Parts: sequence; structure tokens; C-alpha cells
Amino acid sequence: MHTIDEVKHRVNDVMGKVIGAGGERTSTRSVTIAVPRDQVEDCWRDPVRLSRVLGDTGEIRPTADSIDWIFGHDDGPRTTWQTTLTTEPNGLRFSGDLAGAEAELRVEFAQAPKDLGTEVNVRMRSPLPGLLTGAMAFKLLYRMRALLQSGEFPTLEYNPSARSGAR
Repeated sequence: MHTIDEVKHRVNDVMGKVIGAGGERTSTRSVTIAVPRDQVEDCWRDPVRLSRVLGDTGEIRPTADSIDWIFGHDDGPRTTWQTTLTTEPNGLRFSGDLAGAEAELRVEFAQAPKDLGTEVNVRMRSPLPGLLTGAMAFKLLYRMRALLQSGEFPTLEYNPSARSGAR
């Protein structure tokens, strides 16, 4: 009986740590994109191109007074993040309620050294776990850089590798 009580105690401790680990997460990622700032900023403002950048992760839908980020797949659960776009001195800010908590995506632009393009810093603050937040920030930057520099996204679609997906 003593062993069962000890196991219960340990399970409760672990569950408390997992539940207590919730809350706000912040992730920052940076990349240099070899195009002028106005082109990078236009891409962040354009819901159609931004939706292409999200790829199979979700889509962007503009509404009359907000921009809706819809995450998930058609055949599974979907989450909508209704944001307001604000122009700031060094960039843009998307903010709104996500999963019952305030979330924010800040995009800052700076001239890259030696005229090598634009440095883009993305800072995401959300109630999602840090790994998901960081992975999303990385995906946005990586795919946006590919789109702006080459006009397309890297894909395995025509690669005869026997993979079923185009990723």
C-alpha cells in the first residue's frame, strides 16, 4: 500500500509541474532576407502571400477590421487567432486573443550590414508551448525568405524519394 501512495504522490507532482508549466511563452527568431525592407514589409501586410508562407500549417483570412490566423487542418481541430495589425516605428505587430490569453507577433525590420538586404526579427508571445512558438517563428521566416529571394518554396514534390508529402 505504501508503494501505491508513493506513486500517486509522484504522479501528482509531475501533473502539477506540467499544469504549472502553462502560461505565456516567448520565442525570438531572426533572419536576413536579401531584398529591400519595403518588399519584406509588403509581404507581411499581404494576407494572400502570408497565407502561402504558412503553408499547410494554416491560413490567413482578412476581415473588415482584423486579420484571422487559422491554424490546423480541415480534417482536425482548428484554432482561430483574430488579430489587429498595428504599424510600429521599426515594424509591425499582430495582437489578439489566442486560447483565452493575449498573444502577440512582433516583426521588426532593420537594414542588414553592407547592404545585404533586410534583417527581420520575429518575436512571438503566446500561451502555446515554447517549442511550438519557436517552430512557428522559424517556419514563417524560413519560408518567407525563400519566397522573397527565389519566388518559390523548397519542396520535395517532384523528388522521386517515395515520400507521400510535398514537404
